[in-house]
Amino acid sequence: MLFTTKLSAEVDVGDLTDGQLGDYLDSLGATDAADEKLGRFFDALVGEMGNALLYTAIALILGFALVGVLLYKFRRDRLRDLAKIGIGTVLGVALIATALFFAAEFYEINYSGGTMSYFPAILALVLIALIGACLMGLASLFNKFLVKVAAVVTGLGMLGGFIALMVLLTKSYNEIYAADGYYSEYLEQNGLIIGVVVMLVLIIGIYALGKKRQVNDTKSVVYGAIAIAMSFALSYARLFKLPQGGSVTFASLLPLMIYCAMFGTRRGVTVCVIYGFLQALQDTWIVHPLQFLLDYPLAFGLISATGIFFERTPLKKNKIAAFVVGAIIAVLLRYACHVLSGVFAFGADAVEYGYAGKLLLYSVAYNSFTMVDLAIDLVAGIFLLLSPSFRRQMDISMQTRAVVENGEIYIDDAPETDEIEEIEEKSENAPAEDAVRDAE
Repeated sequence: MLFTTKLSAEVDVGDLTDGQLGDYLDSLGATDAADEKLGRFFDALVGEMGNALLYTAIALILGFALVGVLLYKFRRDRLRDLAKIGIGTVLGVALIATALFFAAEFYEINYSGGTMSYFPAILALVLIALIGACLMGLASLFNKFLVKVAAVVTGLGMLGGFIALMVLLTKSYNEIYAADGYYSEYLEQNGLIIGVVVMLVLIIGIYALGKKRQVNDTKSVVYGAIAIAMSFALSYARLFKLPQGGSVTFASLLPLMIYCAMFGTRRGVTVCVIYGFLQALQDTWIVHPLQFLLDYPLAFGLISATGIFFERTPLKKNKIAAFVVGAIIAVLLRYACHVLSGVFAFGADAVEYGYAGKLLLYSVAYNSFTMVDLAIDLVAGIFLLLSPSFRRQMDISMQTRAVVENGEIYIDDAPETDEIEEIEEKSENAPAEDAVRDAE
C-alpha cells in the first residue's frame, strides 16, 4: 500500500497483535495513533479483498473446467459458447475488481491526508495512454489517417506526462531520500544509468524483432485494455507480499503474455509498458526516478518478449513450447531489472539485514520471488493452451493469416485475412467431425 508512517521505522507494527498495537498506540499522540490505525485498516482491507479475488479466480477456473469436461463429453458443439461466456465473466470480474482496488487506494489517499506528489502524475500518464488507445480504436473505424493523428496526439501527451513525472520524482528524491541519507548513502546513480540504458536497448530490440502484424486495430485496443485490467486485478490476488515491495500473485502476468502472443510483440511492448506504470500505483516503492524506470515500465515492458517466440522462431508451430520459452525469457529479463534496482538503489536495505558488501547476493535472493511468479504463470498458461478451443479462439481473434499444419494452427506473415473465415468454419465443424470419428 502507499500509506507509510515514521512509526513503522521504529516499531514493526505489522508483527503486533491487536492488543499490543492498542497499548503501543496509547503511548503515542492522538494523530500518530490515528494514522497508524488507518494504515493497518487499509492494509487489512486490501489484503482481504485480494484473498476474496484469489478464491473467486480459483472457483471460476474449477467451475469452467468442470463444465468444459462435461461439454466435451456430451455437447462438444457448445464449447465455443462456453469460451465466450468465460471471457465475458472473467472480463466482468476483472473490471469490478480493478474499480474496487482503485477505490480503496484513493480512499486511503483521501483519509491519510494526501500522498506522494508524483502519484497524480503516474495516474495521469496511464489515463492519457488508455484514452489515447480508445481514440485510436475509434479512429480505426474510419480511416488510417485518423489513427495516425490520434497516435501522434497520444504520443505527445504521454511525452509531456512522462517529463512531468520524472521532474516530480527527482524533486521527491532530493527532498526526502537525499535529505535523510538512508538510501542515498548507498545509491549508485551511475549504475542505475547503465542499467536503464541496457534495459531500454533491450526493449527497443524486442520491438524491432517483432513483426508488423496486420490485425484489427479496434480489437487489439479492446483486448489490450482487457489484458491490463485482468493483470491489474490478479496482481491483488497475492499469495504473499515482501516487505520492500514485490509480491507473488495468482498468474497476474498471464493476460499480458497471452496478449503478446495474440497481437504481436510490438503491440505487446506498448501494453506491457502501460501496465508497468499502472503497477507503480498499486505497489509503490520509489526512491529514485531511474530506479522507478527499472522496477516498473522497463521491468514489465520486457514481458513483451513472450511474443517473439510466437513470431520469429520455429516454436510458433507449437504454442505451448513458444509460451514456455517466451515466458521464461521474459521473466528472467524482468528479474534482471529488479536485481539491478536492488543493487544500485536499495543497498541500504541489504546493509540493514546484514549483507554489507554482498549487495548483489541480497538483491538476487530478494527478487527471486519473480521465479515463483513465473512457475504459477507457466502452470496456468499451459493449462489454457492445452485446450484446442482456446487455441482456436486465439488464432481467430488475431485476424491475420492462419496456417494449418499437422493439425495445429499457427500464424504466418502474410496479411490475408480472408483465410480466417475458412479457419472459423473448420473450428465450427471440428466438434461434429470429432463426433463422427467417435461414432466410428
